[in-house]
This record gives sequence, structure tokens and C-alpha cells, in this order.
Amino acid sequence: MKDEHKTSLRQVKTYSIVTLILIIIGSGVSYWTAGRIDFYTKEVMHTSDVLQRTDELYASILERETNIRGYVISGNEDFLTYYQQSNIDADLLLNELQALTEDNAQQQNNIEELRGLIQSRVRTFDASIAHMKEHGDISGFLDPNVVDNALHGYLLIKAAIIRINDVENALFIDRNQGLINNINALPFIVGLISIFSITIGLVTFFSIYQYNKAQQVANREISRYQQKLRDQIQLLDDSNKELEQFAYVASHDLQEPLRKITAFSDLLNEQYADKLKGDGSIYLNRITGAAVRMRLLITDLLEYSRAGKIDSENIKYVKLTRVINEMLEDFEIAIKEKSAKITLGKLPKVEGSETEYRQVFQNLISNSLKFSKPESIPEITIKSEPAAPELVAKFSTLDPSQKYHLIKLSDNGIGFDQQYADRIFSIFQRLHGKKDFEGTGIGLSITRKIIEKYGGVIFAESSAGKGATFNILLPVLKQT
Repeated sequence: MKDEHKTSLRQVKTYSIVTLILIIIGSGVSYWTAGRIDFYTKEVMHTSDVLQRTDELYASILERETNIRGYVISGNEDFLTYYQQSNIDADLLLNELQALTEDNAQQQNNIEELRGLIQSRVRTFDASIAHMKEHGDISGFLDPNVVDNALHGYLLIKAAIIRINDVENALFIDRNQGLINNINALPFIVGLISIFSITIGLVTFFSIYQYNKAQQVANREISRYQQKLRDQIQLLDDSNKELEQFAYVASHDLQEPLRKITAFSDLLNEQYADKLKGDGSIYLNRITGAAVRMRLLITDLLEYSRAGKIDSENIKYVKLTRVINEMLEDFEIAIKEKSAKITLGKLPKVEGSETEYRQVFQNLISNSLKFSKPESIPEITIKSEPAAPELVAKFSTLDPSQKYHLIKLSDNGIGFDQQYADRIFSIFQRLHGKKDFEGTGIGLSITRKIIEKYGGVIFAESSAGKGATFNILLPVLKQT
């Protein structure tokens, strides 16, 4: 089911990406095609402008021919006015044509040729006008050859204009065909992309449907597992409560037989010590010692079972400096016996129970005093600093977005091999024999349980013969 869910999700992502790519390609092609349509439209309009100017130029030339004939036939000088205006119009149209076709070398040559022919024609007309004004008619000016030459000049001008039109007509046909092709292609391209997009969209929709279906099945599985987990947590809570109750009852029920064993052992020792023979007194002392150790173990076990229980009523802001100073007063005799030197730096306020933090530092300091070097004065330093993010990141149980205090308790005692750094926090684990150092080996276990209960961690650093450092990471209060 998990693999099917992942496959459906991959398909949805793949088809969505393909659809997006097709839309982008389609948009790009459509934009390019629209650009080509705009280009050919402008080119067709440009060619139309050239053809229009050519037609206007030819009309102006015809008008000039008509005006000069009218003047020659009638002698009316009004025709000369129209003739002069026709010349001006023709020059303007030639200049416009030359500007419109500046990117076409062939047309530029045709226009220059046309300009020369027109100028030659104008010179002939100007000579005819001068003769007419001088002699009153043009009968002596023209002969059959001159008439033929005049007609030949007009035909050359007409042929030049036709060549210009032919070139532009060819361009018009080519560009208009390009415009038509692009206009016809645009719906096809858009339609093709649309078909692909719709197809991929439908496939994507189906994949999303499959994904949602798989998601629903996965959600049901998750809900079932969550319910199962809640049931197991409830069973675990019930089991823990039963264990706590058992530990509490057992500790109280076992205390009485142990007190009787100790009491009767003391009575035997007082009343019958002189009557015991052989190793009898040794055995009796061992019974008494074993009963005392058993009572201590039961007491420590009860404390350990209570250490993990959160009592919200007793949780408050705790000033560690005050708690440790008060605790050191209780250690005054032990400290003086060993001439120990304890240096206390500035410590933060943390959240928790004063009694439990008192127990934490009581266990740590008593450990440092217990495992001090016989030939050296015990030196214990307690200080605090902000924990580096790199250090916090090493512990999966800590929140990397949370800030932490790093509280260090260092001593100059006998230390231990670093390979045992985690073992010393396990319940009933000892690195030394009970003959060398008294205790049940449960103090550091209780310490770890309390620190972890308040969202922190504790770890030790040491090497044999060079003292030990206990590091405690505790969350910084959001409001102090």
C-alpha cells in the first residue's frame, strides 16, 4: 500500500510537470506564431503602401502628360499650373517610394532609373513650353522623329513603373501567403497543444483520483495504527501505574520484615555475641549488613520509580543557585571532612521541582566527593553557559529550534574510562566493587530520569585518573 501511494504521487507529479511543459511550449509556439503573423501583417501593409504610392505616382505622371497636352493644344496657361503641381507631387511620391524601399536594393535601382526617365521627360516638356511661349505654337518645334522620341520616353517611364509594381506584387503575394500560412497554423498549433494538455490533464486527474484513493486507504491504516498505539500507550500507562503501585507497596511491605531482621540481628548480637562460636558473629554481622543494604536498595528503587512521575502542582521556576546553596549546607560535614572546595558560578532559572533538582545535584556532588582521590583535596566546579546549536543537534530528543543551558559539574576525582560514560547512568550499574565504594548504583539513574523528565539530557566526559565532568542540557525558559 505504501509503494502504491508513492507510485500514485510520482505519477501525479510527472503528469503535472508534463502538462506544465506542454502549456509552456504551446504558449511559446503561439507567441512565436503571433509574432510571425504580426511581422507578415506589417510587411503586407508595407507592400500595399508601396503599391499605393506607385499607383499615385503613375496617376501624377498621367496628369502631367494631360496638362502639357492641354497647354500645347489650347495655349491656356492654367494647364501649366497643374503641370507644375504634378511635377511637385511626382517628386514627393518618388522620395516616399525610395524611403519605403530602402531595404530593397532592386527597388532602389528601379526607382533611380525611373527618376532619371522622369527628369529626362520633364526636360523635354520644359523645352516644349519655352518654344510655345516664344513662337505661340509648337508646329516648328516638333517633327516626326521628336514625336516618336517623346512617345518612347513615356513608354520607358511606364515600363519602369510596371517593373516596380511587379517586384512589389511578387513580395505582396509571398508575404500574404506567409501571413495566411501562419494564421492557418495558429489554430492547429493551439488545438494540438490543447489536445495534448487535455489528455495529460485527464491522465493527471485519474492519477490524482488514484492518489486520493490510496491516501484514504493510507489514512485509514494510519488511524488504525494510531488507535492501536493509543491502546498500547494506555496499556503501558496502566502497567506503569501498577508497577509504581507495586514498587510502593513492595517497598513498604518489605520494610517491616527488614526492620525485624535488623532488630533481631541486633538483639542476637547484644545478648548472644559471647555465646556464638566459630564464625557465628561474622555471619550475624553479614546478615545485619545485608539487611541494611536491602533497605537502602528498596528506598532507592522507590525514589527511582517516583522520579519519572510528573507532578504539575510542584512544577515551577527553580533558581538552581539557591537550591544548590541550601543543599550544600546539608553537606557541610562531608565537605569539611574532605576539605573539599566547591566553586559555584552563576546558574540559570529552570522549570521543574526544587526537590528533584536538589536530588540531582546532591547525587552528583556526593558522587564527586565519594570518588575523590585520597591524596588530593576534592575540587568541584559548577557553572553554566549557553549550549551551542551543534551540541544540541547531537541529541535526537532535543528540539533544535529551542535554546538550552549547558550546566557543567567538574571534579578532580579518580574519573573513569570514557567507554563507561553511558553505563554509569544505568540502574544498579557500578564501575567499582561495593567494598571499595558504598552505594547501590542507582543515584545517577535517578538523576538522568529527572533531567529527561524536564526536557533535557545529561552526559558525562572523563578519563581514568583525570576527574569527570557531568554536562546537563536544560531548556531556556521562554518567560523568566
